[in-house]
Amino acid sequence: MLTLGFKITVFSLVAIVVSAVLFLFFYGQKSGGSIMNTKHQSIKSTMRPAAVAGQFYPDNSKALQQMVDSFLNQATSVSTSVPQIIIVPHAGYVYSGQVAAFGFRALQNSGYKRIILIGRSHQEYFDKVAADGNDVWQTPLGDLTVDKDFIDKLISSDSVVQINSEVHEGEHSLEVMLPFLIQTLGREIKIVPLLFGNDSSTTSFVLAEKIAPFIDKETVVVISTDLSHYPKYEDANYLDKQTIEAILTGESSKFIQKVRELEQLGKPNVATLACAEPAVVFGLALAKRLGLKAQLLKYANCGDYFAETKNRVVGYTAIGFYPENEAGALSVQEQEMALQIARKTLADAFDQKNYEPESQAPIFKEKRGVFVTLKKHEQLRGCIGNFNPPIGLAKNIQEMALSAAFNDPRFTPLEKSELKDLEIEISVLSPMQKTTDPNIIKVGKHGVYVKKGLRSGVFLPQVAIEQGWDREEFLDNLCEGKAGLPRTCWQDGSCDLYIFTAQVFHE
Repeated sequence: MLTLGFKITVFSLVAIVVSAVLFLFFYGQKSGGSIMNTKHQSIKSTMRPAAVAGQFYPDNSKALQQMVDSFLNQATSVSTSVPQIIIVPHAGYVYSGQVAAFGFRALQNSGYKRIILIGRSHQEYFDKVAADGNDVWQTPLGDLTVDKDFIDKLISSDSVVQINSEVHEGEHSLEVMLPFLIQTLGREIKIVPLLFGNDSSTTSFVLAEKIAPFIDKETVVVISTDLSHYPKYEDANYLDKQTIEAILTGESSKFIQKVRELEQLGKPNVATLACAEPAVVFGLALAKRLGLKAQLLKYANCGDYFAETKNRVVGYTAIGFYPENEAGALSVQEQEMALQIARKTLADAFDQKNYEPESQAPIFKEKRGVFVTLKKHEQLRGCIGNFNPPIGLAKNIQEMALSAAFNDPRFTPLEKSELKDLEIEISVLSPMQKTTDPNIIKVGKHGVYVKKGLRSGVFLPQVAIEQGWDREEFLDNLCEGKAGLPRTCWQDGSCDLYIFTAQVFHE
């Protein structure tokens, strides 16, 4: 026979179990947790810890910030506008961080608040597209919020997107984007992490169709992919160039076809030509719907940074997709021609020859201001430019290249032996506009020319980013350090300020 005390204990246990079940039932309904919610997997799994900190990038916040900032400071902007989509690599930072920086550098001061991260799972194979169901992603530089409302819209729009947090747990390809995003856009941004689970181009097209209506001026798409895996250095350069050129066509069909053609070449040790191929297909399909044009920002492979890896390399690229109606911008091919004009002009000068460029695109006949910057081992070797030339762009590039090489009073004239170590950067300028309101000047976007009496000075837009200056420091140093004027004369209206933008590109 049960004792009274035992009966009470059994009754209490039953009551506790019933109460717990009722609590979970009603709490799950109310909170959108795992019991009744079909969108978000678990109310307990609200935070994704950093999975590859200390492996792909430093886990120490100070060291990480310094590394990312160093990469960004060495990257230059190649356009006067901001891309709506970027393609960037995701290897360890020592290998691909500098290339990735060119993509993220293009996002600085853009005002983007929502970042859609697109990649391909390296560990799992699954159908459709997996969205992460956590509330927060942790990084050594701070936590970032997942835009679960945006994810819900994608799920309600079409079943191609599903919540699957498990496949995100150990995946590195999206995580390594976050420190760069924090350093360029801040910690208030929200992220939308999405992973493809297979190489179905059909899924890519469906996602592009469904996601396009939700892309607004506060949203940017970041596509994470590396290029060729494990060929020798020379093969990687050839294969990756072909892949990049296919991407720059803006046609997903041409990209897919080119990848298949390159696979058939049978180059030794090639494991893949783009490890997130479906993400790239998606990006091209989305860019076409949004009217965006691709522009190469940077290419390199690990052999460019570590010579000992040249027998087995991985390729990296940064590509931006910009509005096609960007007025006055040079195309990728025109940029290459401009750099060729500058280099051949310098090479011929040492042989006492006058280089005459071949037939040119119409833009080279326009009277455009330009600065030519020469760097040797990443150190300034000369920089000369002008704003209102009486000659066409091609001729102006030639004259400024020669002036930067031989007439910059800060440096000794360039010697022929230095040509092989020289990197040429060209800044094509917009017309200057006078302003009386310094507050409209945006760091990294605007260059500034200051003038008072016989004294004047100019800083290109990239100077502020390279030096890590805010607007006040930028203008203080321009007035005092460059023009020899009172440090704060830009504040009291005693000098004239002119602003301009620049399309910057380099070898």
